[in-house]
Amino acid sequence: MHNQMKNTMIIFAILFSLHTGSLSAQQQLKIRPITKDAVLPAYPVSVGWDHTTALVFPGKVVSVDRGHGSVMAKVEEKAPNLLLLKAGKRSFSPTNLHVVTADARLYHFRISYDESLARSSINIARQELRFWENVRLAASRLAADELERTGDAVMEEEAFLRRTSKDYRMKFRLEGIYQKEGLLFFRFRVANRSRLPYSVEGLLFTITDKKQAKHASLREGFLDPLLLEWQDGKGIAGHRSNALVAAFPKFTLSDNKQLVIQLKEKNGDRNLRLKVRGRDILKTRNLTDVQPETE
Repeated sequence: MHNQMKNTMIIFAILFSLHTGSLSAQQQLKIRPITKDAVLPAYPVSVGWDHTTALVFPGKVVSVDRGHGSVMAKVEEKAPNLLLLKAGKRSFSPTNLHVVTADARLYHFRISYDESLARSSINIARQELRFWENVRLAASRLAADELERTGDAVMEEEAFLRRTSKDYRMKFRLEGIYQKEGLLFFRFRVANRSRLPYSVEGLLFTITDKKQAKHASLREGFLDPLLLEWQDGKGIAGHRSNALVAAFPKFTLSDNKQLVIQLKEKNGDRNLRLKVRGRDILKTRNLTDVQPETE
């Protein structure tokens, strides 16, 4: 009886092995070569022995993997989106580096040795924004001068939206969204209800997940405006208002995402935050009355 059971188990093991091998062969036949579009391109970055290379990411760095130990990497404690690189030995052979940020993004770098300081500080977020310019060139026929004229025309259009943020006796409002030649033109108005003038340091346009919008490290994408034009200079005098037009390549938003515009005060804390929903963008109106300049 014991031998019979043993033989049965051996036969079962052989049949299982053959079946598994058959499945593996079928699965291998279904595997296709990796396409060129699926390969994550590597950013070329140089590091040196006598200087530090700084990489600034849009989100917090949570993981760093080096190809070999000749590259030293350190995340700055007081600025967790800052990664510092330095050569562990001189003239090492090129290697790679993978960085994962808190927004679940993977960045791939090709690291080589170079003592030049030409690219010792790199803003990765700014690097990513360059694709917006490429989109504009492909999707729009507006030249730079016509882009400015269109912005001027948007200033005169009728307001039809009322998305508003109020704080510190300031009001930040989206008045309308208009489209022309593959571009979206957002018109805002900032009203200062105090006597103290408001000096603008800058604006930040970010597409975020609604559930994660309060966490700066979880931003999904930065938008770089192709046009940023104030109607009456940059700033808002006391008890005055000023209009602003920002232009972007055309885009839409799903229900779980939003466009967040942050208006920051120079040398002050009266920072305003305005949220625009996907349904607001779907209300975009056509802009057709912009005439070319005549000589």
